[in-house]
Amino acid sequence: MMIPDYLTFIRFQDKRNILFFYIVTLVLLGFYWRNADFTLSLHDAGFIGGICALVFYNVISDLKAYWAYKCVIKNIDFSYFKGRECGPKERLFARPVIAGVLSFFIFVLFSAALIMLIAPAGAAMTLAVSVPPVIYALFFVARHSYLKQMPTSVVEKIRYKNLSQYLLLSVVASTVLSLLTIIPLRDKAQFDLYGNYFTLKSIITMCILCAVVLAVNLLFLCFTKRYVFLGRLFLNEINLFFSPVLPLRALHAKPLWQRLMLLSVVEFFWVTFLGLVMMLSGIKIWFEVWFLLCYAPCLIYYYYHAYWRWHNDFMMSCDMYLRWDEIKKKSGLW
Repeated sequence: MMIPDYLTFIRFQDKRNILFFYIVTLVLLGFYWRNADFTLSLHDAGFIGGICALVFYNVISDLKAYWAYKCVIKNIDFSYFKGRECGPKERLFARPVIAGVLSFFIFVLFSAALIMLIAPAGAAMTLAVSVPPVIYALFFVARHSYLKQMPTSVVEKIRYKNLSQYLLLSVVASTVLSLLTIIPLRDKAQFDLYGNYFTLKSIITMCILCAVVLAVNLLFLCFTKRYVFLGRLFLNEINLFFSPVLPLRALHAKPLWQRLMLLSVVEFFWVTFLGLVMMLSGIKIWFEVWFLLCYAPCLIYYYYHAYWRWHNDFMMSCDMYLRWDEIKKKSGLW
């Protein structure tokens, strides 16, 4: 079977990448625009820039590991990169966190310019259409940067000791992205709950908000990590003891609908308890802090749900890794 060259492969893959960027951007910016009552001002540029930067960060955080997997199994011809070295500008994308910070300033300036030049409704639509190509352009540069550095990317020291450590950054990024998306709600009357925390309306309102945020976050967990973990094994960033046990096996064994029903009950009583505490204490807190307090049970469930999925993906990666090691020994190609 003929091995496709790199340029042919990415032409096929990028069609799906661009579609994915559009879907994610439309969902997140659509939620933000809806929460902002379908209007945008210059004040929103920072929040929109943060949302887009986090989308970009999540896209490239595992990019090097994915292409390490592709380079090792050699199902693509990478002769296009022979003799090509990574330039100083491309090296800025070598670390996803730094690339994410740089992209934040790019997206803030881009969003501010559109909001100033175009009417609010038109600015939102223009952002939804024009942001994905900008994400793709940055993604394109990051991909080239990682591939040019691939021959020297294998590390001597384990980067992630366990799945919990790896998962922590993803949970933080997901939580910050959720906060940025719902932040316009703090200016709405129905979410000004001071003095009304312990009412049925406010309790149900916060439960519904937490449920919607959790549903969106769980949706993004549908994508497999098996090839990412396999690439990290090849890069020596993790080892075979990365995720030795599956936590809360009894809960994991239950069907998804039972787990979500149990979570709904816990969430309702948790928000009710918090509302009672706030009413008795008379404390006024920021909307963002109140949301995080109410969201705590959902956030804990999100952590374990991601852990269970990625543990299974890691187990499959280990199987593929050991099989590939056996193939290497038998074939004598490496």
